[in-house]
Amino acid sequence: MRKKIFSFVLLLGLGLIFSACSRKPTLYILNWGDYIDESLFAEFEKEFDCKVDIAYADSNERMYAKIKSRQVAFDIVIPSDYMVEKLYKEGLLNEIDFSKLENFHEGIFFDDLEEYRDGYFENNQKYAIPYFWGTLGIMYRTNDSQLETAIKTHGWSIFFNPSLLPAGKKIGMYDNPRDAVAVAELYLGKSLNTTNAADLQEVENTLKAQKQAFSSLMWGTDNLRTEISAGNLDVAVVYSGDFFDQYYIADEEGLPKNFNLFVPNYTNIWFDAMVIPTTSKQTDLAHKFIDYFLRTDVATQNADTVGYCPTHVAAYNALLEDETWAELSANYPFYPIPDSENFHGEIYKDLGNDIYNRFASILDNAKA
Repeated sequence: MRKKIFSFVLLLGLGLIFSACSRKPTLYILNWGDYIDESLFAEFEKEFDCKVDIAYADSNERMYAKIKSRQVAFDIVIPSDYMVEKLYKEGLLNEIDFSKLENFHEGIFFDDLEEYRDGYFENNQKYAIPYFWGTLGIMYRTNDSQLETAIKTHGWSIFFNPSLLPAGKKIGMYDNPRDAVAVAELYLGKSLNTTNAADLQEVENTLKAQKQAFSSLMWGTDNLRTEISAGNLDVAVVYSGDFFDQYYIADEEGLPKNFNLFVPNYTNIWFDAMVIPTTSKQTDLAHKFIDYFLRTDVATQNADTVGYCPTHVAAYNALLEDETWAELSANYPFYPIPDSENFHGEIYKDLGNDIYNRFASILDNAKA
């Protein structure tokens, strides 16, 4: 989110940062853009007599490459779930020393998330501290009640059978191998982590047929949400975070919120996490930074600024004490797990380079 919808009061005793800080220890962070409230760094720097330096990456793969190259001694990185697993498998993560996290306690994160983590890769709780989380969903324009009914009735099927949609509707798909494959897997009822050759061939055939079935099919990334808001698309696959980014933009600019998000009962659950890579030369300071962002007031302000759903229970509850956040949560799927016994979410796992290359060829062949 570009700026806050509204502000929580966080009493930060901000001090002057003198040029002498260059001689202080520096904490190097690698993160996504607009994914942390950098105004919180000043108090951390003052409290721990250090300097924070942040770099950005626009994909998990670029984060991996930066860590692997070891050109920068990153101390904190915030990758997505499957990349956490890949980094762990390759021995690129330090184990978290929980004795250094004064603000960590049992129940600090949502039980729903912890249940998914229990079924994730072994030892993941020892190497990663959850940050934000969400889902993969269907964003659509709300100016056609028939479209909304079709989406809520048929879910992922509307991306593969145009007869389920009102005539002339334009659809959007993520131009990303893993996500494109995932939508077909969700439609076919396959696991999002299948490596079965027959399953992947069926996925490829399904995506090829999609191209033939739809005359108006757009492949995109972050632009899908803006295309829907502008009326150039009617429905698209988006991550919940992208949807809420567009919601906040509309709110800030006074634009109509003529779009919504539907999360089918079978979908991807994602979470990003703070990790300490083996490149770190300031592991004690890295633990202090993680612990700082586990403080309820800091986690609340950070969530208020970024605008994504926090994994931190107390921070989430603090947000909902504000009427605007409570209204948003009541009207939109801000909390990732719906109140439905039929809901089934699945986290992306690291499947190895051979499978990722297969995903890339599937998408290339589908678009050819």
